[in-house]
Amino acid sequence: MDDERLTPAEVQLVLRRAAELERRAPADEALSPAEVATLASEVGLSPAAVEQALAEVRAGALREPRPPGPLERVLGASTIVVERTLTGSADEVQRRVERALKAQLLRKQRDFGARSIWEHAPGWLPSLRRALDWSRTLPLADARTIDVSIIAAGDGRATVRLAVDVGAMQRQVVAGASLGTIAGIAAALVLWAMQTPLPLEWLAAAGATAAGSIASVRNYRQKLTTTETALERLCDSLEHEPPPQSPLDLLFAR
Repeated sequence: MDDERLTPAEVQLVLRRAAELERRAPADEALSPAEVATLASEVGLSPAAVEQALAEVRAGALREPRPPGPLERVLGASTIVVERTLTGSADEVQRRVERALKAQLLRKQRDFGARSIWEHAPGWLPSLRRALDWSRTLPLADARTIDVSIIAAGDGRATVRLAVDVGAMQRQVVAGASLGTIAGIAAALVLWAMQTPLPLEWLAAAGATAAGSIASVRNYRQKLTTTETALERLCDSLEHEPPPQSPLDLLFAR
């Protein structure tokens, strides 16, 4: 028994269950942050991790999971989440993040302090630039909204959490499948008018429907990969961005 190894998923289950068993308060009673910290220490969680988790909950970065909808059961989660812990205070990292997002033609829609919501910058010029972005210099063009949270992680670092809602992309899959179905029905009607055998009519309808659905899903997967890669590269650029220089550094820079 002592030599038994647990997988990471099993470790999480054990710690979660241990926290439930060690809880002194009734299950329906709210806990204070101090009680949460005490509870976490009983299962071996570090105070720093608990403090950051509490900060993320207060900022609204963490929410209770909701049951998956019909599209999520088929296409997967409706949110892409990328996290990275960067060097610098929360204010410094926030300024770097905002510069990077503005360069992607995004603007801040809502500001909640440690958390903000970003959307496509309005106007004909940003829309034209996104439409003519053939070289993919704006890889976040498919991200309609980005939920950004920046939480201090201690030791002069901050954790950036970027969440993109891909629900609109998933609805495009339904639209593509619907168009395929309409095309299939139209093809079947044309073949029926030409007095084509019934099996060929059904085959044409099924083929057009399947082609539309497959093309829509393939396009969705491609957009999903592109958006996730863009978020990772954004974090990479933030991670390797040099610290801001003082006016004297800029004056004597070669």
